[in-house]
Amino acid sequence: MSGAGTAHPPFFANAAVLTLRPEDIFVPERIGFLHEDKAVALGRLMAVDGQRDPIKVKARKGAQPWQLVTGRHRLRGAELEGMPVCALEVQGNVEDLADLEASENLHRRPLAPIERAKFVHALCQAAQERIARQHGELSQQKLAIKARWDRVKHGETRVEDALQEESDDTVDKMSGVYGWQDSAADALGLDKRTIRRSLELYRLLIEPFPDLIEALSKHPVVGENASQLQAIAKVKDEARRREVIETLLADPEIGADDARILTGVDRPAGPTPVGYEKFYSQITGGWSRLNDGEKRRFLPNIAAMLPAGMKRELRELLDKDLPTPTRVPAQQAATALSEMVRVVNRLLEGGGVDDEELETLRRQAQAVVFDLPEREPADAR
Repeated sequence: MSGAGTAHPPFFANAAVLTLRPEDIFVPERIGFLHEDKAVALGRLMAVDGQRDPIKVKARKGAQPWQLVTGRHRLRGAELEGMPVCALEVQGNVEDLADLEASENLHRRPLAPIERAKFVHALCQAAQERIARQHGELSQQKLAIKARWDRVKHGETRVEDALQEESDDTVDKMSGVYGWQDSAADALGLDKRTIRRSLELYRLLIEPFPDLIEALSKHPVVGENASQLQAIAKVKDEARRREVIETLLADPEIGADDARILTGVDRPAGPTPVGYEKFYSQITGGWSRLNDGEKRRFLPNIAAMLPAGMKRELRELLDKDLPTPTRVPAQQAATALSEMVRVVNRLLEGGGVDDEELETLRRQAQAVVFDLPEREPADAR
């Protein structure tokens, strides 16, 4: 069987998940490097939450009957925790297995800020609830979190204070559940600063606007830009925040700063604008994004949109803005034409014309044709 959709080796030799001892797995030379902190963090996650993603191995002969194909950090984490590791058996030649190791790392999709914030919140929430459940305080904890953000909505607590309180509490709970050092948390991108930023996006964008958040995550300018998303999250009023997001979704080419101005959250420099200022901003913003060719093609549209009175006003503005050409006096034009006729008649009668006369005639003709003042030669004194 062949074709574009055909599966290629390595094939899974056994669909069942194997439970292996780390010491029974031979680790050959790897493509990537081993980061001990990451292995420590993954080991703690597996010890507490269970192993969610099996490693991949192939059978071999010798004291260690299995050889690692992918999952070096998970294997090392299990070894550090003194726990067995879950594995899937694969088959294939050397090239196939090397490709599998490389592709598992290269094809691993990095999470964009919104998606990452959702996963970080889920992991943090699980850690908090686990500790609360152990102490019989799960319902109290959920109520406390709701009360915290209710105070923010009613203006009784600043957003910054609520975020700081929640991120500090979350980091403490994560440390308590998984028992890892700061370096291990950093290795998984779960340091205090990252957790705070993820919680900010979750509490201020994801949680309040479930109907808008997926579309926002796909916005060409803002969706995968953490600083742009934070600029939206900084809008204090929830209704205005929604308006900023809706403005962005209506225009795939503008950024968060543009949307904040268009919705009146921020004001451009200068006098306080009136209500229709945002339409000025839309026109000038759209015009600035056109290249010169596109602007020229649009000029007839501008002329067609203007009533007669405004066309005259536009002409007056253009007359003031453009340099006034120097008009050649009628007498100068008549003199040049008369001189040209004289020279042509002389040539027709077989007479001669010297170079100086021709140069004078050329200057006079240029002045008339190009509407320029007649100039003396460069070497004239």
